[in-house]
Amino acid sequence: MKIRMVPLARRSLCVVALAATLTTAATAGPLTADASEATPAPGNPQAQPRGVPDLDPPSATRGDQDSSKGKSASGTEEEDLTRAKGTGIPATALDAYKKAAQAVTGSRPGCHLPWELVAGIGRVESVHASGYGLRTDGSTEKPIRGPRLDGHGFALIRDTDGGRWDGDTEFDRAVGPTQFIPSTWQTWGADGNGDGNKDPNNIYDAALGTAHYLCAGDRDLRHSADLDRAILSYNNSRAYVNVVLEWMRTYQGGTVTGIPDDSPATPHRPDPAAPSTSLPSRRVALKAGPLPLADRPGTSSRPTPTPTSPAKPRPETTPQPETKPTPGTETAPGTKPTPRPTPQPHSATALHRLGAATLETAAGTDPDRQLQVRATDTHGAPVPGAKVTYEIGGAEGAATAQFPHNARRVAVTANREGIAAAPRLRVGDIPGLVTVRAILHGSATIRAVAFTITIRPVPADALTLLAGPLPETAAGRPFAGPVRIRATAQGKPVAGTRLTATLLTGTEQPGDHTGPIENHQGPYFTTKQDEHDGQNKQGENGEPVQALTLPATGPNGIATLPRLHAGLRTGTYTLRVTTGEGTTLDIPVTVTATNPKH
Repeated sequence: MKIRMVPLARRSLCVVALAATLTTAATAGPLTADASEATPAPGNPQAQPRGVPDLDPPSATRGDQDSSKGKSASGTEEEDLTRAKGTGIPATALDAYKKAAQAVTGSRPGCHLPWELVAGIGRVESVHASGYGLRTDGSTEKPIRGPRLDGHGFALIRDTDGGRWDGDTEFDRAVGPTQFIPSTWQTWGADGNGDGNKDPNNIYDAALGTAHYLCAGDRDLRHSADLDRAILSYNNSRAYVNVVLEWMRTYQGGTVTGIPDDSPATPHRPDPAAPSTSLPSRRVALKAGPLPLADRPGTSSRPTPTPTSPAKPRPETTPQPETKPTPGTETAPGTKPTPRPTPQPHSATALHRLGAATLETAAGTDPDRQLQVRATDTHGAPVPGAKVTYEIGGAEGAATAQFPHNARRVAVTANREGIAAAPRLRVGDIPGLVTVRAILHGSATIRAVAFTITIRPVPADALTLLAGPLPETAAGRPFAGPVRIRATAQGKPVAGTRLTATLLTGTEQPGDHTGPIENHQGPYFTTKQDEHDGQNKQGENGEPVQALTLPATGPNGIATLPRLHAGLRTGTYTLRVTTGEGTTLDIPVTVTATNPKH
């Protein structure tokens, strides 16, 4: 008798803690699905009431096995002993857990994920898919589905997968051996068996997805605080955490044996409404409302032995109406329901950037992705309906970007996942930097999220002299000007192109492989160096130079050269203009002897 009292007491503590946690969760109002890319928090929908876990701790399992007499009908004596010690796991499930942990060790070595933790999740969620026809490829003959998440006793999560995984096109259901919500699977789903498919109903895929989820962010599961947060983010129940940890430590402390996948077993049903042939169980649904009598602490679902003396009858009491109806119950006909207080919508307290902070695109080409942020509350849960404003800030140089209809400021409402996506950006033809900020409406204290768009210049494939060939000029005189060069790409003007102009001696002649050479005494530009930015500026009193870099071409693709002067030496020269990508334009110029009459 004393031996059996220990597991019952421990189980009662779990139930009490669970009931307290769930009662608090039930008052928070409807929940929505979350496919967060950030570290999942205890307030995310995956952690909310979504089904019935098996909260029997290992001690209770051992107590039940130890109290049985002789060999059971479930298998051999060796298999029964393995189950009694709590260290028997179907061979395919055991292989899936170990491979998942091994894969995460390679990709996230700082997480230090033990496979026994993944096994603890699988044990509590579905008892390792036992009784569902587990196959060696990780699939099951029968689907493992939680209750319909329609807000009646469980979380309210409307359909996010079109019924692909859970067979329900109106509301979501947790699916598979580790009971993933479909929207969570969209972010954390994985291909654990290498078949090219991410299926939460396959224990190899589910185990690897669970491993990734537990290792989200920079968690190090060697630290108890990170371990606690990881399990709470999977199911926000202290009783759940306690039982998962007990199973993890049981697997770590004993020799875990792989038992046949088809060992006879009564399947654990996470959906209490599903038909079942199993005996009454101590499993408690993670839902709000008073616990059924059979599941209350200190009670048992087993028949009570007939007492030796007649029991004194209890006086009947008149039931009192509840001040707050239990979710999912109906008011008796003819009675006026007690008004329920309107839940206050939770407010966003932070914005999180989704995707990279920087985008890059070519001038005149819109970015290939939208800017997105997620609004969350103090618990890290998404806030549907949050108002976010996207604002295009100052640009560097002449670079520009706009939202549709030439808007530079737009307001966006977050969807049910708390995601606010900006309209597609349209960038101008001028290279440079553009900054866009996402601001939470109505709060000046919450930090804005910034994005930077780098607009690259389009490489020019052709250079054209707009004013025609430069005329000849006499030695010592300036050439007629101005000289203007246009840069184009596929016939369209290219802005932001940097050109280099160089004066060379000689011209390219047929069969001549040497071409023009450096010029030191012929034509030249006059420039002076700006003392503030070091850039070459045109000036009448500057030093003569034979090479310089021109300002970037403007929106029309045109760059204007400084005034060109003839030197004192006559001859034929080449004005060579090039781009950074190697596109070249050679312009011949000639210096003639000075006319004595002038």
